[in-house]
Amino acid sequence: MSANSGKSTIEETAEEAVVQRMRQNSMLSAVVLTSIAVAFAGCGGGSQASHTTLVTQNASITGQYNLVLTSTNGQGTTNIYTDFMQTGATFTGAASTLVCPSNDLSQCKGGDAPDIPITPSGTVSGANVTMVISFPSTAGADTVTMIGTATATTLAGTYTDSLGDAGTWSVSSAIRPFGPPPSVYDYSGTFNSTSNPLMIAPTIFIELGKDASSNLTGRAAITNSPCISSLTFSGQAIGDAFSLTDAASKVSVIAVPVTPNADSFNFSYKFESTAASCAGDFGRGVVTINVSPWDY
Repeated sequence: MSANSGKSTIEETAEEAVVQRMRQNSMLSAVVLTSIAVAFAGCGGGSQASHTTLVTQNASITGQYNLVLTSTNGQGTTNIYTDFMQTGATFTGAASTLVCPSNDLSQCKGGDAPDIPITPSGTVSGANVTMVISFPSTAGADTVTMIGTATATTLAGTYTDSLGDAGTWSVSSAIRPFGPPPSVYDYSGTFNSTSNPLMIAPTIFIELGKDASSNLTGRAAITNSPCISSLTFSGQAIGDAFSLTDAASKVSVIAVPVTPNADSFNFSYKFESTAASCAGDFGRGVVTINVSPWDY
C-alpha cells in the first residue's frame, strides 16, 4: 500500500477505540454529577424529606364505670362501681366507690360511708392498664391488683389479690350515666321494711338528676307508708349504682343495677335511730326506670 492510499485498518481501529472510550467517560461523568446533585439536595440543598414519629396514645378512662371480678378459684363474683378521673397516664376512682360481692346489697362496702374509704387507682400506657383497689372483706382487708388492656369503652384482664384469690376482670362504661342538668331519670317501684314488714308494700316514685357540681339531687313521693310520704335526696352516682341521703329525714339509700340492662335497681334503705319518723327502720326495695318522664 502506498503512502497516499489513506489510513491503515490498524489505525482506524485504534481511533474508534479512543472515541468509544471518550463516550463512556462522558456518560460516567454525567451519572456521577447527577448522583452528587441528588445527594446534595438530600442534605439540605433542596426540600428535605419529612420524618413522621408515631406516638401511641394512652387509653382514656374517665367517666362512670362498672367493674366485675370473676374468681377462677370458686370465690364467685364481685361488682365494683366507681367514677374514674384521669390525668395524663394515671387515673383515680371516686372516694364513694362501692364494692359489692355477688352484687349483694347486704355485703356492699364503701359508698359514702366515711369509715370505709375505697379508692381504686391505676396507670395506662397505650392500651395497657394496671389498677389496684383495697377494700374490707369477710376474710380481712383485701388488695386486688388488676392487669389488662383497654379496647374502646371496655377494659379486661386478669387479677390476683392479697388473700390468695385470682381470676379475670372486666370494666364497662355505665349503661345509664346521668347527663348534665336539667336531664333526669324517673323511677318507680316498691319497698318494704325488714324490721317491720307491711302487708301491702309501699310504693315509691323517684326523680334524680345531676346538679352543676355533678352531685345527684332528687325527690321521692311515697304512698302506703305509715311514717313517710316524701324525701329530698342528695348523693352520688357511682358507675350505674348510686347512693342517696335525706339529711332532714335521716335516711340513707344505696341502689345497684340489676344486670345486664341497668333498667332495674335493687336498693336498701336505713333510717337513723334518731329520725323523727321511721326511726331505726331498714329494708329493701326495687325500682325501674320509667319509659316516660313524669312530674309531681
